[in-house]
This record gives sequence, structure tokens and C-alpha cells, in this order.
Amino acid sequence: MTMSDDTRSTESRPPAGPVLIGVTNAVLSNTGDAAIFEAITVSLRRAFGDACQIVAFDSNASVTSRLYPEWEIHQQLSVSPPREPARLRTVLQRVRHRLVRLLTDDRRASRLLEAPLVRRSRFARAYRRFEELDVVVSSGGTYLVDHYNFEARVLELRLADVLGKRVILWTQSMGPFESSRAVSQIERIGAVTDAVFFRDDRSARAWSRRVRGSDAEAREVPDAVFALTAPVPTASTAAVEPVRRALLSVREWSRGVDASSFDTAAYAASMRSAGALLASSGWDVRALSTCQGVPSYAYDDSAEAARIFAGGDVDVDHEFHSPGGLLSELSSTGLVVTTRMHLAILSLISRVPVIAIAYEFKTLELFANLGLSDFVVKIEDVTPEWMTERIQMLLDEPERARLSHERLAQLRAEADSPAGHLRRLLEQ
Repeated sequence: MTMSDDTRSTESRPPAGPVLIGVTNAVLSNTGDAAIFEAITVSLRRAFGDACQIVAFDSNASVTSRLYPEWEIHQQLSVSPPREPARLRTVLQRVRHRLVRLLTDDRRASRLLEAPLVRRSRFARAYRRFEELDVVVSSGGTYLVDHYNFEARVLELRLADVLGKRVILWTQSMGPFESSRAVSQIERIGAVTDAVFFRDDRSARAWSRRVRGSDAEAREVPDAVFALTAPVPTASTAAVEPVRRALLSVREWSRGVDASSFDTAAYAASMRSAGALLASSGWDVRALSTCQGVPSYAYDDSAEAARIFAGGDVDVDHEFHSPGGLLSELSSTGLVVTTRMHLAILSLISRVPVIAIAYEFKTLELFANLGLSDFVVKIEDVTPEWMTERIQMLLDEPERARLSHERLAQLRAEADSPAGHLRRLLEQ
């Protein structure tokens, strides 16, 4: 930690009342990220019971607070919400960064936020709530990687440390930290982190190689979303015969896992072949994803689905779906082919056989850890032939890509473990 032991002992002592936990770096417009936040909340409730309160700090709070009115959501301090024109957002983002740096370097600067014209601003209200936190959790995800500039994450976590908060990095895919920018940024994050949890060994090795001398607890655990449970079918909803409905998830993307570019036409053809094979086998086929139906969000997978499946037998769903909504959809689904990792995880916890196209290493690592490597392929390597073969395998033997109840219970317990560690940390 960068702060002095005296400051830590005064400001980070175990709270007398309920623990106030802030989850920052959330992108709740993305239902995969919303599932992560919901799962973190579930894990914390299991560990703390009613003795905790959970707040989100999101990249576009004015929109996501309407999508999820049941959650307390504030605008992330170091991130300006999406705006038109983009140049205006860039200017406001720089202003936010300067403010966060000022508040980090000089605690007296917070008095400026009490001025009459500023006090009611979104930034001032979010900062006051941030000041009240006991713990700052950096939401699980894949944002600490070289092809992103994660300076905004650095600034906010350094501010949390200066304010005396415990800093926890929930389940991350990260690295490899080869650029000088990424190395500098992860070193500064490592200096203020109390505990870090990785989704895979590759990420753990990237951290240990670049963050030296840290006394942070570091452990590999399953993705946070494995803490969720699928609805239990009732006698009236349980299917008597196998469900013959499939969901396909696509996304716009330009990089391969191990290549700077790839043949997008081969990817599109592979997904069309999946739809055609399933439709010709008598399945109801629908395109549905975790990133759709939120106009202000950068990605709309349904628009890409409409382009790829135009003229085919795949119905395209354009609506927004919450994590619970997706779990409900999956309860009446027999097969999923997905490019989005968290739709794959929601399928797995719903015990729906799933085939994944990996656009980042995280999905390859996930399926390898689960013993499902036969059913994942790099986006740059997928072909219609590979896709047809895998679908036929699961039409013949769906159990090959379905996790047992016992394995899911084990994953759930392991995904809950960061919350248990946080409770023990606060009790020290």
C-alpha cells in the first residue's frame, strides 16, 4: 500500500456498522457486466448477510440507473458518460481526470465540491458517496489488458487508497503487460491493492511478473458470475421432451486472439452455417446477446446479427435483457453458440450445452479450466466445417458440454470466496 500505516489504521479499521462497499469500473449497459455486478452482490450477501450495503459506480449511470432501478448507481468519477459529439466527451474526460488527480494529491480540494454551484453536480454527489465507502471493489472483467488504456482505473483506485479504503480487484483477466504504458499502469494499481483475484493462471502470471513486492492476497478463482444460480424448473415448466430452441450470439470485432486481424467473412459464414444446420434440423433459432438494446452503449450485437443472418432462418432479437431475463430465456433453450463469454457462463450455470467463439484469451482459458476445450475456438480459426462438426456432436451427445450439478456447486463456492476473504480482511 502507498498510504502510511498510521493512515491505514485510522481510516481502514473495521467499520462499526454495516459495511459500505462500492463496486467501480462497472459497465452495466453490458448485460455480461451487469451479471458480474449482480454476482458480486450475491456473494457479498452470502458473506455479510444484511451487514453490508453495495453501491455501483458505472460508466453511464443516468442510463443504467433506469435499466436497474433496484440498484444504487452513481457515475464513475474518472469516466465521462457517452456524449455527442465524441470530442466533447474527450474534453470532459480530461476534466474528470484532473479533478480526480487533484482530489488524490490534496485532500483539502474536496472543499471545492461543497461550493453552492458545484455541490449538486453529478460528480460532487458521486464523490461524497465514494468518500463514505469502506471498501472499493474493482469489478471483474477484462479491462486491465494492453490494448486498453486503463489510466482511468488507475486514478480511481489510487484515490480510493488515499481515502483509506480497502481496494479489491474481483475476478480479472489481465495482461500480458508488455507495453510501457500497461506496465506503468498495472504497477500503480498493484501498489494500492489489498487483494486480487484472477480468472485464469495466465492472468496470475502476468500480475506476478509485473507487480513485485506487493503483499496483496492473490488467488485464482472462477469468474464471479458462477456465483449466480439458474431458476429451478417447476413441474409445470419442466420440458417433457428435449427443448429444440437455440440461441446464437455474435459481435462486431476486428482482432484475433493471437492475430492483429482476421477473416471476418469466415466468422460470419460459420455463424450462418450454425443457424442453417439447426434450422434444417427442426430447431427454432434466435440471435440473442448480452450487448443489445441500449442505444447509448458502444456495441449493439443485434445490429451485427441482422447483418450476418439477413435472409436466413434466424430470428434476431433486438431487445435489452437483464441477467435475470437471459437466465429466463436460457431455461427454455437447448443449445447456445456464443461469441460473448458471459452468455456462455450463464448457459453453463443453466446446464445448457454451449459452443464458444473466443475473441479474447479469457474464453479459451475458461473452457480449458472446465475441461471443455473441444467446444471453443479462436475467432480467427473458426470455419463452417468446425462449427458444423461441433453442433452435430452436441445434437448427438448434449451431455458432452453440460456441467454437472456437483461441478456447478463447487464453482459457486469458489466464486464466492473473494467475499469471504474480504470479510476476514475487515475483521483483522
